[in-house]
Amino acid sequence: MKLIERIRDLFHRLFPWRCNKGKQSEPHKSQDETNTIGNNGTSTNPRSGLEPSTGSLGSQQLDNTNLLDNHNKPQNPSPTKVSMPYTIQSFPFLTSKLDCDYDTTYTVKYNISDSDNNKFPIIRAPKEGCEIKLPVVGRSCKRGVCEEHLCKMIMELKLPNFYDNVSLFVGNYPKPYEPDIAYIDVQKGIFIDIEIDEPYSGWERQPIHYKTKNGTIDDKRNNDFTERGWTVIRFSEKQVHKQPKSCLKRVYQLLNKMDGAIMIPPCLATEADISSDDIWTKEQAERMEKIKEREKMLGIDKFIMSPERPNEDLKDYSHGQKIEKKISNRKKEAQLKESKQIQSKFIVDLPPPLQSPYL
Repeated sequence: MKLIERIRDLFHRLFPWRCNKGKQSEPHKSQDETNTIGNNGTSTNPRSGLEPSTGSLGSQQLDNTNLLDNHNKPQNPSPTKVSMPYTIQSFPFLTSKLDCDYDTTYTVKYNISDSDNNKFPIIRAPKEGCEIKLPVVGRSCKRGVCEEHLCKMIMELKLPNFYDNVSLFVGNYPKPYEPDIAYIDVQKGIFIDIEIDEPYSGWERQPIHYKTKNGTIDDKRNNDFTERGWTVIRFSEKQVHKQPKSCLKRVYQLLNKMDGAIMIPPCLATEADISSDDIWTKEQAERMEKIKEREKMLGIDKFIMSPERPNEDLKDYSHGQKIEKKISNRKKEAQLKESKQIQSKFIVDLPPPLQSPYL
């Protein structure tokens, strides 16, 4: 038996891999590396004085596990802008006070041309020498998102002569027109109605400011202003939202044509020229309303009406009423002249009557 045990021991020494086949061999550890196993499965070295640590193989497995967990863990998405509702404002943003002499007669001193009908910005100009109808101070209508944005930029840049609290009476209409923003230089006889056109109203959800077969739905309003000595410039809401300073620069380019002494302010001179924008049709405006294109562009959730503001008791000034009578008489004369021209096309010259042979 002793001989057999010796032979077996020798065999183990010569061929250890055969004897340990199927068993997990442990690496040789020195006394300094000998660790005791804690209850939590981590190893501690009582002679090292260090905190509990995992073995080399365990560390590698833990790292791999952490990598896998980090890979599977959902990444933090980039912060997105939360859309908020916009409350439609009814109070003026600009603080400029208009000072007009309502007893003085002002006339247009410049001569500029109208712009293309199919692109924003649209420009409609009065005739040189036209008498100017002055506005009255006060306004009751609501103000849009980009009106607020542009007014705040005007205040920030400290640009003079801009107003957003004036109204213009026209004809016998009890409710006056209300420019979105007005540029007024009384002494130079420059009155500009600056409009910001949206494809549809935020509250009523109806298409507005669209083009028609013969022009735009705003043509009558534009004509009412130009007949009273005002220039009208219309920007699209998209232009004001994306290029507000370029829109203001375009206003000053127009002013420079009216009066060469009016220069573009340095804060606007280096801005890019305004990019043109196509005027939409009624059908296009309806489609934009369905997909909420305005809300998406402006980054808002919806439009909310502000509490009703008491209507201001506005009245036309006395000399302004005289201007309205002149305009009315001028229109009647033009209509009468046109009527006579149309009638003359249908009048046939009759031959002179024949003389009787019995006379």
